[in-house]
Amino acid sequence: MVFLVLLALIFGILLTVVIVILKLLGLKPPLIFGKYPLKGIFYRVKFWIALLVLRRLRYRIYRRNEELLGSEEHLSKIDRPQELSNDPKSYDVVSFMAANREGQKLMVTLERRRRGVLKAALYLWLPKEGLFSSPNLPDMIYFTSEDGGEESSEFRGGGFHVYAEESMKVWRIKYKGVLKKGSEEIPVDLDLRFESSSSEHFDYSRDLSSSLIADSIAREAWNEKFYSLLQSVNHIVDRRTHYEQNGELAGRILLHTEKKMLKMLGFRDHSFGTERCLSSINRYVYFALFLDDGSSMVVGNLSQPSFFLSSLKVGYVCSPEGRYQPLTGSNFELYSYGEKGIPPQHQNFIVHTAEKEYLVQIQVEESAVRYVGGDWESKVFNQFVACTVNGVSGQGHAEFLYRHKGGRPVDISSGDPSWYQNIKRFERSLTLLEDGDEGDGDFIF
Repeated sequence: MVFLVLLALIFGILLTVVIVILKLLGLKPPLIFGKYPLKGIFYRVKFWIALLVLRRLRYRIYRRNEELLGSEEHLSKIDRPQELSNDPKSYDVVSFMAANREGQKLMVTLERRRRGVLKAALYLWLPKEGLFSSPNLPDMIYFTSEDGGEESSEFRGGGFHVYAEESMKVWRIKYKGVLKKGSEEIPVDLDLRFESSSSEHFDYSRDLSSSLIADSIAREAWNEKFYSLLQSVNHIVDRRTHYEQNGELAGRILLHTEKKMLKMLGFRDHSFGTERCLSSINRYVYFALFLDDGSSMVVGNLSQPSFFLSSLKVGYVCSPEGRYQPLTGSNFELYSYGEKGIPPQHQNFIVHTAEKEYLVQIQVEESAVRYVGGDWESKVFNQFVACTVNGVSGQGHAEFLYRHKGGRPVDISSGDPSWYQNIKRFERSLTLLEDGDEGDGDFIF
C-alpha cells in the first residue's frame, strides 16, 4: 500500500513538472512591432529540441530515401508541369531570374491555377533603354480558357510558353506579344534557353539549414496550436514542393525591329502543391544575386506567423560549378528593412555558410510594383539591383512582399470572364459564412 502511494506521488510530481515545463515553453516571447519574436528566456532549450526533431524528421523523409528521391524517374516527375488537384488552392509555378555584368536583368514568372487561370509577369531591365514589362502589370491574371472548364497542362498563355527540353537540365522561355515601356507598347519576340550548371538542385524542404529553421521555431510560443501543427508536419511537407537550379540563360530578343542577344547567369524556381496561401504571409524579402566570378547567392526572410514562422531566414550560395551551400546564419531582419511598406534603396547585411562569412551590399537601380493573388492579397516591389559581395561585384533582383487589403480594382476585375466573377462571389459567400467578418475574406484564386 505504501508503495502504491509512493508511486502515485512520484507520478503526480512528474506530471506537475511536465505541465510546468510545457507552460514555460508556451510563454510568448517579446515581439518587435508586435510581429517579430526575440529570443525568449528558454530559447536555447527550445533551439536544441527543435534541431534534434528536425534532423530526425529530415532523415526519415529525405536521407533514408535518397536513392528514390534522386532517381531519374522521380526528378522527371517533379520537373514537369504538375497535374492540378481538385483542391481550389492547387498551384504550379515556374520562375526565372537572371542578370549579367553589363547590368541586363530578366525576371519571368508563370503560375498555373485551376480552370485555365494563369498568373504571369515579365520584367526586362536594360541599362541604356530602361525597364520593359508585360502589358497586364501590375495585374498578373490571364485567362487561357473561354468558359473556365478546361484545365491547363502547360505553362502557356498570354503570349508566354515555358517548357522543359531536357528534364532538370534545359528549359525554354518564349514570349511573343508586347512589352510596356512607360506608356509605350513595343512588339517583342523573345526566345531564351536556360541550362542548369549541374545535375544538383536546392530543395527548400530538404536543404535549408536546420539551424536556421530551429532558430525560427525556438523564438515562437510552443502552445497547443503549435503541438497540433507538429502532428501534421508530414501532411504539410507532402503538399508543398519548392526547389531551385542555377545555370545560364541565353538567347535572343527582338524589340520591335532591333535584335539583341542576351547571356546571363540565372536560376529557375519550380514550386507546386496546395499550401501557398498568400493571405497568411505577413511579409517576405528575397534577394537573387549573380556575381562576376560566376557564383550566385539567394538570401531571404519570410514572415508567416500562422505557420509559426514569424521570421524564417533562408538561402544558399551556389558555386560556378553548381554546388550549393545553405546559409547557416544571417543578420537580415525584416523589422530593419522596409517595415513601414516602403523598401529601402540600399541594404547592407552579413550572411554565413558553414565555411565562410559574406558581407552583402545592395544598391537599387530601378523598381516596379505588381500585385499577387486573385484579389491582390499581396503587393510586391520588384527591385533591380547592383551588388557587392565580399568585394566581388554583381547584379541581381530583390523582392519585397507586403500584405495588401485594397482588393483588385473594379476597372480591372470588370473585364474578367463571367464564370470567374461567379466563382469569386461564391467563394466570398463561403468565407462570410465561415468567418462572419466581411473584412477577413480572401479569394483563393
